[in-house]
Amino acid sequence: MKEETLRDIGEFECIHRIAHDLIYRPELVKLGAGDDGAVFMTPCGYDEVISTDTMVEGIHFTKRTMSAADTGYHLCAVNFSDMAAMGGEPVSFVISAALPGVLSFTWIESCYDGIRECCREYSVNLLGGDITGSKQGVILTGTIVGIVPENQAVKRSGAQEGDIVFVTGTLGDSSAGLSILLDGKKEEYPMLAIRHQRPKPQIDFGRILRESGASSLNDVSDGLSREINEIALASRVTIELEKERIPLSDELCRWGQDCGKEPFHFAINGGEDYELVGTISKKNWEYVKGIGGVTGIGHVTKAGKGQVFLKDKNSIKLLTIAGYDHFRS
Repeated sequence: MKEETLRDIGEFECIHRIAHDLIYRPELVKLGAGDDGAVFMTPCGYDEVISTDTMVEGIHFTKRTMSAADTGYHLCAVNFSDMAAMGGEPVSFVISAALPGVLSFTWIESCYDGIRECCREYSVNLLGGDITGSKQGVILTGTIVGIVPENQAVKRSGAQEGDIVFVTGTLGDSSAGLSILLDGKKEEYPMLAIRHQRPKPQIDFGRILRESGASSLNDVSDGLSREINEIALASRVTIELEKERIPLSDELCRWGQDCGKEPFHFAINGGEDYELVGTISKKNWEYVKGIGGVTGIGHVTKAGKGQVFLKDKNSIKLLTIAGYDHFRS
């Protein structure tokens, strides 16, 4: 039996079929999807935070490396991660989808299953969006609105001399996971593959770090070298990282040993880990370091032009930006 395509069922029937199970925090919604616009509330005492991210087929994903459900989940996760990097929580999400008419309805239905799964996991309301045609493959854009207590959003520009530099989790797993998926070795290194397909936005860590006095935050979307340089430039400070302290997972190290690749390269330049990197005073670090899952990897040495140096045993060198660039990679 021939599989139904979007061209077969049309735009409005597609919308009708996927527009269900969208609200996970009803107390914040006055009017959900279905009208010309959604109406939602912001709790008293909170600022709103907004961000957007796009996934383009052939650049951010392929049907070889991600299932439809993985793609939907991933779209949510990368958007929600921006809220974590501000110390906030995601609450409302809209999606613009440009889809080829030849795309099977089964694919978009499964994609929205992944979207709903991630929204449910993080209690985010899906308030609608837009669907249109595409002649260039699947293009998905998410726009996320979050909340953070008034005047408490954590910026990139707050790092101070003497601060400890930290990261959550382990780095390099997602980039290695992409290589593994392309090589067809998911069964041998399942954790790395999952870290690429379904990253976990660090919402809880973002809140804890904000409450603990983090002076700056950034999410590791385009590689540690880029994200830490962004903090140094925005804060106008000099940062020194210690190579041996940058956390690597056991599976990443095993994969590197098996295939003769340097795990550290993936950790520093790989991107799409969606962990958090930031700075915090030495006093506040004493509390944070006891939480677990947060590693100190360096310190802010002085006010400066916005540079990062990498210390490795007896040498120290400038850490240039080498993470992902959409127009150069």
